[in-house]
This record gives sequence, structure tokens and C-alpha cells, in this order.
Amino acid sequence: MIMEHAELRGLVQKVLPGIRDLRHKLHRIPEIKYHERATADLVSSFIHREGLTILPRYLDTDVVALMQGARGEGANVTLRADMDALPLNDESGTGWSSRHRGCHHACGHDGHMAMLAGSVLVLESLKDRLKGSVRFVFQPAEEEGLGGKKMVDKGVLNDSPEADAVFALHGWPGEPLGTVLSRPGVLMAAADQFELTVSGPGGHGAMPHKTVDPVVTAAQIVCGLQAVISRKLPPQQPGVISVGSIHGGSAKNVIPDYVALEGTVRYLDGRSKNIIRQGMEKTISGICDAGGAEYRFDYTDGYIPLVNDGAMVEFGKRVAVSCFGKDAYREADVPTMGAEDFAYYLDEKPGAFFWLGLGEKSPELHTPGFDFNDEALEYGITFLCGLALEFLGS
Repeated sequence: MIMEHAELRGLVQKVLPGIRDLRHKLHRIPEIKYHERATADLVSSFIHREGLTILPRYLDTDVVALMQGARGEGANVTLRADMDALPLNDESGTGWSSRHRGCHHACGHDGHMAMLAGSVLVLESLKDRLKGSVRFVFQPAEEEGLGGKKMVDKGVLNDSPEADAVFALHGWPGEPLGTVLSRPGVLMAAADQFELTVSGPGGHGAMPHKTVDPVVTAAQIVCGLQAVISRKLPPQQPGVISVGSIHGGSAKNVIPDYVALEGTVRYLDGRSKNIIRQGMEKTISGICDAGGAEYRFDYTDGYIPLVNDGAMVEFGKRVAVSCFGKDAYREADVPTMGAEDFAYYLDEKPGAFFWLGLGEKSPELHTPGFDFNDEALEYGITFLCGLALEFLGS
């Protein structure tokens, strides 16, 4: 590495108290996708400093900043953090719990923003080591909002200077604190969405023979959809169909006129999309025909698979080992069926997405009790800075 880890760690230690405080402030004011205005204002004011250019906003609630190294023109490294929270109650019980009822940083985006802001502070003091530039992207609407796709479509990676490498870091519960994980190729799944309404005459619960009973039909569809994965999709192409919401009826003795279902479809191979979609349509149509029900099926394309550049994963591995030692990096055993819109950055430019261990006892993501482990901030800032320093200083 172009500088001793002890020197970099010392610089990170100096900014840590302020970064922890920023993380707690961000955790108190969670905002859902495309409403991150207070979040963006807080981040912008925190990183604002001489020599850092805050760019005009691409999506109204993003913050993008550009830092030019002192060694002249060169490559650009783009580092990205997500900003939005989830519509979930905060039951973490911390002294910095959410002040916004029904909204919670349950995916750790407050920690991601804090780590990226910390890298701004540290790299500012090391600009004399950098030949080229660093773009810091604080991106809204990662949670089902396609914010990453919209930022890329707006040109965030191609506006001068064009990005030569893109990296992002996500806190990962269950892994040893500070461990960096990734893998070449597919790391995370595509995620599409669907809505289904099954309808037909309802009636008295005592006279089901006079009804179509959309409840029974919908139940058969839920079970039947699982056969699409097991019998239509090649075994070498993993996929998941999950029905996450079912609504129908309002009284225990009344068979309703309709049942509404919503869910997600996930897969690792882009070729799986049409197989799954067509299989779902045939299954739904067949079951409805058999029961005399009508249906409306809406399938919405969502996130694409996240595919890492192999050389960039290897580069990140070298940085992690250089920063933290030979056991600091571990290759992820298998991809996850979770989705991530950093996939659109990687679809445009070479780069890699990494997970950062938050500790074996960390609560799971997307749960009311989750809180980003402050002890991981030091590792994340150091790793992000190491990526930029090594890429632009070598």
C-alpha cells in the first residue's frame, strides 16, 4: 500500500468521534426514498469544506462531491453510500433512536453515509498522495426506489471526470467485526415485483357452492407458484418467488369477491426472468380457469443482478489485507438473493461491492432492533480510503 496502515489508522482515529456523532444524528432523522431532504442537508453541511466541490443535485435529495488530488489529472474513483431508511418502527432502544415514527435506518444506511463522510475528511488531508480525483456519491432511494439506476441514467458516472472505478460498502451482520467480504461475478440477485388480483362472485360462508371463492383460488396459486421455481427453472439457475402480502375479505362468515396478492421474484441469472414470468402467468391462468375465477397479473421489472468485476474484487482484497491483515478478507461462499441498486453502477463501470462485518451478534438487517455497530465505522472508513489511495496513488 502507498502509505503505512498505522498512519492511515491514526488519521481515521482523529475523525471517529465526529463520525460517530454524525451517524447518531442521521439515525435520529431517517427518511424514506426520495424524501431524504434533511438527511441530504446534514450530509452536505458536514462534508462542506474548502477544496471539495459539491455538485448540483441529480435527484433533488442526493449529495455528490468531487475531490481533486494534488498530483494533477488522473483516474477517477467513485465511492457510493445509500441514504434512505425503511418504513419500519425503531425498536433498537439506543439513545439515538429514530424520532420519526414508522421510519428506521434498519439497513444501516446511516452507517454507510457516516463511513463515506469520514473518508471525505481523511482523504482531504491526503490529497497530496492522490493523482486524479475521488467522487463521493450519497445516493437516495436504494430501498426499492431504483435511485442507483436513476443516478446512473442522469450521468453521475460519466459527467467529467468519468469514473474509472466504482466501489461501495454495506454493513453485514453475522460476520466478524471488520471482516471484508465479496466475490467475483454475481454477488446479489435481481429483484422484480408482482401484483395479482383474483376475483369472482363471493357470498355466504355457509354456501360456498354458490361462489367462486377467490380465497381458495389464491391459496392454490401461492402453492402453485413454488413449482415454477422447482419445475420450470433449470436447477443451475437459483430463483425465489415470495408472496409477501395477501388481502381479502372483512368478515369471518363472508366469502369475498376478490383477493389481492403482492410479492417479489429474485434470480441470479438474467435468463431466468422470462422463464419465471411466463411460468407464473401459466400457473395463475390455469388455476383461475379451473376455479372459474378472473385475474389481473402485473409484473414489474426491478433491480438487475449485481455482478462484480473480478479484477476489482481482487484489488479490494489486496487493500483489505494491507489495511487489516491476512485474515481480514473472506470470499463470500455463495451469492445472496437480496438485491442492491449499486448493480447499475457496476453495469456501467468496472468496480466491486463489498460487505463489512458488523459482528456475529449484530441484529439482522431490516428488523426493528437493528442498529449499525459504531465499532465498524473505523474499518469502513479505512477500507474506503485505502481503495482510493491505492487506486490513485499507484
